[in-house]
Amino acid sequence: MLLGDRTKCLGLIFGVAFSTLLVCQQVSIFFGLLGRASSVVNDVREADIWVMDPSVNTIDVPYPLRDTVLPRVRGVEGVAWAVPFFKASVQVRTREGTLENAVIMGIDDASLVGVPDAFVLGSIEDLTMPDSIAINPAGFRLLFPGEELDTGRVIELNDRRAKIVAIVDASPAFAANTTIYTRYSLATSYTNTGGTD
Repeated sequence: MLLGDRTKCLGLIFGVAFSTLLVCQQVSIFFGLLGRASSVVNDVREADIWVMDPSVNTIDVPYPLRDTVLPRVRGVEGVAWAVPFFKASVQVRTREGTLENAVIMGIDDASLVGVPDAFVLGSIEDLTMPDSIAINPAGFRLLFPGEELDTGRVIELNDRRAKIVAIVDASPAFAANTTIYTRYSLATSYTNTGGTD
């Protein structure tokens, strides 16, 4: 039988153990990707429902709703409030002159809904200042390696000036290590994909 043949028995045990390891690894990768893909929804806890342009298939497509759609959404019976929210990719220039990919989140200019609650440095009110952005700690460390977290630094987003006024503890994003939060009007101007009428 199988127990009498040591080689076959050890081969079978090794095969089952290795298959189990691969299945567990792939499941953990799947849940890791799922967690990163849903980071925006997890961080914006105020939203009960999300409204997107019909041509958008995922939240990673940088195409904002037309400016005329938001009042229509607010006019739907049962909708208590609605604010714009924008997500896109942006290029950040480091001090060495290299470009890093980042995710930029455009939050409502008036209410500032859409920023995670956990601020490491600064506050949500600081985002009302001109050219102000909040960045996650991982992104700060990527742009300024070996330096302590602080505010007041100026960086370039798509060759436009931006000032770091806050460090916010955001969930890791799927597309980039750096996550930047700013007002909706600034985000659309940094990405050159402003809202259309």
